Amino acid sequence: MKYDVIVIGGGLSAIMCGIALTASGKHVAMMVKGQSKLNFHSGSIDLLGYDEQGNEVLAPLEAIGTLCASHPYSKMGLENVVHNSAMAPVILSGAGLNFYGDSSRNHYRMTPMGVLRPSWLTLDDYVTTNDSHALPWRKVALVNIQGFLDFSADFIAAAIRRLGCECEVCDIKLGTIDKLSSNPTVMRSTAVAKLMQNDGVLNDLARKVRSGMGDAEVVMLPAVFGLDGDDTAAKIAHQVKIPVKLVSTLPPSIAGSRLLSKLRRLFVKNGGTFLLGSMVKNGKIVDDRVVSIEAKNFPDQDIVAENFVLATGSFMSGGLQSSADGITEPIFGLDVDYAGNSGEWSRECMFDAQPYMEFGVATDGEFHAFKDGRPLENLYAIGSILSGHNSLKLADDTGVAVMTALQVARQM
Repeated sequence: MKYDVIVIGGGLSAIMCGIALTASGKHVAMMVKGQSKLNFHSGSIDLLGYDEQGNEVLAPLEAIGTLCASHPYSKMGLENVVHNSAMAPVILSGAGLNFYGDSSRNHYRMTPMGVLRPSWLTLDDYVTTNDSHALPWRKVALVNIQGFLDFSADFIAAAIRRLGCECEVCDIKLGTIDKLSSNPTVMRSTAVAKLMQNDGVLNDLARKVRSGMGDAEVVMLPAVFGLDGDDTAAKIAHQVKIPVKLVSTLPPSIAGSRLLSKLRRLFVKNGGTFLLGSMVKNGKIVDDRVVSIEAKNFPDQDIVAENFVLATGSFMSGGLQSSADGITEPIFGLDVDYAGNSGEWSRECMFDAQPYMEFGVATDGEFHAFKDGRPLENLYAIGSILSGHNSLKLADDTGVAVMTALQVARQM
């Protein structure tokens, strides 16, 4: 099997890179091992939420100039970040995904615990505000679907009240969903979202919301809608006669499922090939070039391409592995930037910035991956596998995924 580019991975960075490459006419295969981290996606893409001192960032493009030289944004340069941040919404819109926000100024999104966090782009049917200390409504009706376990209505209501809003929690019982509640293991977002595809269930929900919302200015619902489209909140809003906004639930994430399915469709529409369930075992390297790779489910074939993109993620996705001997990249045996011994990898307090979050594959300024101290000419690394930044501390994980994906695609 031979392609122009093989992308190894199936998360946000992999699929954004694949879409950009196929749009330029490249013959691209994406080798996807299993579930994507998008199943934990919040519905937002964060460019840069905090600086390295922990201060909240209002203007992310301005703050990028203060980042350390090892950060992926610093490696690609501000001019490229600006260009790629303009490209990303165009690609997302082309996939049928509507986002609110722009890169000149962060807005705030609501987390599953009701906390406001700075963000770059948020799905436009989710709760957002431009003020970190207030919401744009006086009175909120927060809907709690009885039996659904992944939505902390009491936490969120308390947070909304701290922001200066009146908040009434509407406990709603839906007969169809109530039948599932005897088995808590199936009362997850995806199961509830499938039931919400039924117009009868939606109409029942809208009727009960309308009778319990009082004089609220907005209805907030748990984000268990949108598996089959983006207009569910609008349908409910049409019936209740006031705006309806969604609040992210605990994983699994419907926002992530929506994002993944729509981006995959665009990749295929552009001519991309998915090789699902493809666990890449190793790669053959000759004269600082990857010649071919071998996958577990293609045991008798060498998979060949002009260029390869490694987007296998960090520790959670298996892109990096740790042992008493050190941190390794398991497919190509690439050089990894990490602290010298395991005692330096973490801090005792879980709320401290953890050093291991900055570990990752070593690259040059064009994101060529290093092996034995030398860059590989046709192997690029993108997304969470990169070293040089703490994605939790900086709130830049999805931004780095998108920016590096588009940068590498442009270079090819």
